[in-house]
This record gives sequence, structure tokens and C-alpha cells, in this order.
Amino acid sequence: MSIPLAAVGAVVAALLETSVLPELTIAGAKPDLLFIIAVAATTMIGIENGLTWAFVGGLMLDLLTPGRQLGATSLTLLLVVAATAAAMRFLPQRRVSVTVASVFVLGWAYQVLNVAILGFTAGTAATPSVADIAPAVALSTLLAVPVAAAMRLSWLRFGAHDRMEW
Repeated sequence: MSIPLAAVGAVVAALLETSVLPELTIAGAKPDLLFIIAVAATTMIGIENGLTWAFVGGLMLDLLTPGRQLGATSLTLLLVVAATAAAMRFLPQRRVSVTVASVFVLGWAYQVLNVAILGFTAGTAATPSVADIAPAVALSTLLAVPVAAAMRLSWLRFGAHDRMEW
């Protein structure tokens, strides 16, 4: 996947996350599509694509959501992608199970960081509780399975292959 394609995809994902996904809440939680795709792109394709999804998608999400400071979500997503990239140095690459486990583990950090950064930029002190975070993390983990599988299939089909240069 090229960087411009990832940037366009991040814009589309941010549009989906702000328009369609708030209507599809389950148990009061909605999945964080940009977070899932950014982690999946980092684990399946590479750090450059993950950073592109995180930065462009986070900025677009902040622009589309009223009351958010510009760059707050982008900062949170970039920190999570950096943690994913650091962990991928020690974990096997391009595995769906590793991606799903990363989404589950980093989902907690993403939710806490997101609440903390948005609370700090808004000037309010917010303390997230486990009861508020758990449904969102569970829903994001479930959605990570098809997203990671689709990323893996696209990498196998369109990714860089070892072949002779003529």
C-alpha cells in the first residue's frame, strides 16, 4: 500500500468513524476504526503506513468532531503506533493473531491516553473507568480480526515480493 493511498484511506475511515459508526453502537460503545486500522497497518504493512493512517486520520477526526482540539487524537494515535512499532521488533510480523492481541493490549492505552489528552486540552480533569473502557476495547478487538485479515490478504496480493529486477 502506498503512502498516498493510506492518506486517502485515513480520510475515508475518519469520515466513516464520525458519520456511520456512532449509529452502530453496541452496549454503549463504538469501535475506534482509525485506531484499529493504524495498528493493523503497522503490524501488517509497515511503520510508514501506520504513521500515515494515524497522523492523517487523527487530524481528520479532530476536524470532523466538534469540540476537539486539532492534533489531540493524532498525537494519541501516533503514540500508539510508536508503541506498536516498538513491540513489532520482538514479535512475528504479518500475523493476524499478533495484530488482534496488539489491538487488545494497546486499546486500553489508547482509551486512557485519548481521555487524558482530550481532557487536558479541554481543561477538564477526566478519569476513565474500566467499565467505560472495556466495551470499547472488546468491540475494537472483535473488529480487528477482519481488518487484520484484509490487511494481510492485501499485503500477500499487492505487497513487495522478492523477485529479480530486470
